[in-house]
Amino acid sequence: METKLSNKEMVIQKMVTKKLSFGTKVSYGLGEFACSIVWSLIASYLLFFYTDVFGLPGTVVAVLLLVARVWDCVVDPLLGIVMEHTNTRFGRFRPYILFGSIALCIFNVLTFYTPSFTGVSKIIYAAVTYLLLGSVHSLVNVPYGALATVMTRDTNERTSLNSFRGFFGTIAGILTGATVMPLIQILGKGNNQKGYFYASIVLSLISMPMLFITFKNCKEVITPTKAEKPTVKQSLKAAFSNKQLLLVYATLFLLFTGLFERLGTLMYYCIYYLKRPDLIAVLFTLLSVCMAIGSFIPSIATKHIEKSTLLRIGLVTTGISLCGIYLTPETNITMILILSVFACIPLGINGIMIFSMVADCIDDNQLKTGFRSDGSIYSFTSLITKISNALVGALSVTFLGMVGYVAKAQQTAEAVHGINIIVNLLPGIMFLLATIPMSFYGITKIRATKTSEILLERRNKSITEE
Repeated sequence: METKLSNKEMVIQKMVTKKLSFGTKVSYGLGEFACSIVWSLIASYLLFFYTDVFGLPGTVVAVLLLVARVWDCVVDPLLGIVMEHTNTRFGRFRPYILFGSIALCIFNVLTFYTPSFTGVSKIIYAAVTYLLLGSVHSLVNVPYGALATVMTRDTNERTSLNSFRGFFGTIAGILTGATVMPLIQILGKGNNQKGYFYASIVLSLISMPMLFITFKNCKEVITPTKAEKPTVKQSLKAAFSNKQLLLVYATLFLLFTGLFERLGTLMYYCIYYLKRPDLIAVLFTLLSVCMAIGSFIPSIATKHIEKSTLLRIGLVTTGISLCGIYLTPETNITMILILSVFACIPLGINGIMIFSMVADCIDDNQLKTGFRSDGSIYSFTSLITKISNALVGALSVTFLGMVGYVAKAQQTAEAVHGINIIVNLLPGIMFLLATIPMSFYGITKIRATKTSEILLERRNKSITEE
């Protein structure tokens, strides 16, 4: 018995400290590259596409975005629960990445196609394609995010894995930020409807092979035993009963609300406030380059400071910098660019920290309840991201109307000032507010490592007894 116990302890230690290969991390990062190409197009261009290219009234767009998120409130948790109870030779999450990638690319193209419909028919087309795009995005993104929680138990490796995710996500942002608008102009030859459609085809064809690579090379090494699989009720309870997870949810919501607010309205700021449409590609590219730089920071910094501390530093830096941009005159482009760098580098840190902390919360919840609910927990993480994006889209359209914005027209001074508030001041405030829930987060590096060790001991004991 003593020899077996000693061998078991050696196995546990090996599993806890096992490092993922560089190729595995790159393959996982490529999945984010693929998803971000699609989602960056939606987050940065969809609002403008619907109002100024597709030709929908702002009120219709606002309702559509909210309806889509209500739909996601049903779809995302349902997918998470179904995935938790999936059992295939490829694992629980990987099959959805393989087959969902094809549907994702198809509906991305259909969403940015402008049919020759009028009136209600046009609204119905936009609603159906956007709702289905959101659904298939969940079909890919929920299992993709959950996959990171079952590839390793090492908290530092999870941070490293999410650093690769963040880096490749920002590379995708660089690609879309620097090339989408020129691509629209070149492929459309003056026709924006054709330009957006052809651009979506190009980005979809780039996206699909990346998801195939993720499926092939990223393996699920953490598989719950029969006793660890939750019921539907237990899955739903897990997503809302863990205090640490609720704090992460709150931070995630505020963070992404601020981020999507700025991304979705930055074009208006360049066109109407700065009167420099040529800066659209510059600022989007700068955003992505800075985020790529920031994505290298967590793997080094978290060896010396706690994840929650690093996240708070990033949120404060971004918030203050955006407020500074709001106060900067439109003629001082140099200062706007400098402050944009300070605002955007921490963005490469923030998302990585959030998703790494979600994985730690999943372990923490399993320790307390005995059930592993990674699918349902991550589905709610994805849902919160979509809700913030939709809420921002609806509020942005509303705020633009309140300040007097009129599409394709000369804007009043009040409207121009209102655009500056919407693009810079409001997001800055949201980032600062996001530090509040994170101040109460209590999972430290020591606690996360200890939790992993206990869970592995439990699993080995369960396997031995079976």
